[in-house]
Amino acid sequence: MAAAFVRAAGVEIGHLAMPPRTAHTVEQTVRNVESARAITGTAPALENIATLFDPPMSAYTEADWSRKILDAARAPMLLDLHNLYANAVNAGRDPLADPATFPLERVRCVHLSGGMWISHDGGERRLLDDHVHSPPDAVFELLRSLEMQSTASFDVILERDGHYPSFEVMLEELERARAALNQVHAQPVRRYA
Repeated sequence: MAAAFVRAAGVEIGHLAMPPRTAHTVEQTVRNVESARAITGTAPALENIATLFDPPMSAYTEADWSRKILDAARAPMLLDLHNLYANAVNAGRDPLADPATFPLERVRCVHLSGGMWISHDGGERRLLDDHVHSPPDAVFELLRSLEMQSTASFDVILERDGHYPSFEVMLEELERARAALNQVHAQPVRRYA
């Protein structure tokens, strides 16, 4: 479940957007998680989403906002490393410093994906998360860093929403993920069929 919105005040924007990070959006997200828990019997894993800019009127950082929601909802986190990377570079932060600010003890699943650089009319560049490009090197470095910092075990999913590469390319990307994790551990990572 993405911590995002697609409509407000009767206006549909057609894609996921990060809401202002305020006490109100924390409360509303927790209510939505409770509704999902009532239907399914469990809290969904909440995913961080990519944004081209920090939402206006935000009172919290992305990491603090996420922690407040996850703690109040008693929910696990799905950490999308490309979203984390895109948000950091778009805001001018060090992407490798960001994982330590998130509630890593709640991470149960990790997404690896890619994106592309876009330019605005004024020439300013932003990283757009699109799930149709291969994960960049930085995402695999973030995976290695996350494995070093996290005390919880988590699943890793290579995420693609279109423009699928050959099966060989996807296997190479999975091997890169295994290699990033194996750099941290002496024993090999388990393989699943």
